[in-house]
Amino acid sequence: MKHSDFKLNLEFLSSGGFPYRCTDIGQRTITGIPLRPGTRLWAEGPPYAVQEEVFDELAIASCALSHEEAIRAAITESGGLRPGFPQETITVFMQARFSPDYLAYPDKPLLRLVKVLGGDIYVAYGVRKDGEFWTVLCFCLFDNEYLEMSERQFLECPVATDDDYRARRACL
Repeated sequence: MKHSDFKLNLEFLSSGGFPYRCTDIGQRTITGIPLRPGTRLWAEGPPYAVQEEVFDELAIASCALSHEEAIRAAITESGGLRPGFPQETITVFMQARFSPDYLAYPDKPLLRLVKVLGGDIYVAYGVRKDGEFWTVLCFCLFDNEYLEMSERQFLECPVATDDDYRARRACL
């Protein structure tokens, strides 16, 4: 979805497929409350009896009005540019996401970003604490290799664009 698609009280699905109701529209974000079956009274407000959640640009782009729309958007979005992950890689990702370091990491939104370094495209899948500093665990999409870099180095890398995916795919 796009920011402009949201209206107050619009019901939508989050990236996880959970229903929400839009409760506020900001410049770059929207807020919403989770909707649970049989809990109409919880959704009355404002103020609401449940915690409002903020959806930023990345989260908004992953929202949909229906499950069917979410599936169509996922197929269209990939457009053949972004490779998938082998099962072994998903297993490594999941182990990292349940590690004590990942659970303690204070800046998890950073790990949603896909970055470019030297023309290669890296997905952050976990972190490791080294003394007082954090190391970001990355997976190189097209080379299927793992790399570690300092949190600062990862933060300084530009966010990957469709042009970066096209350029990297052209090198194959």
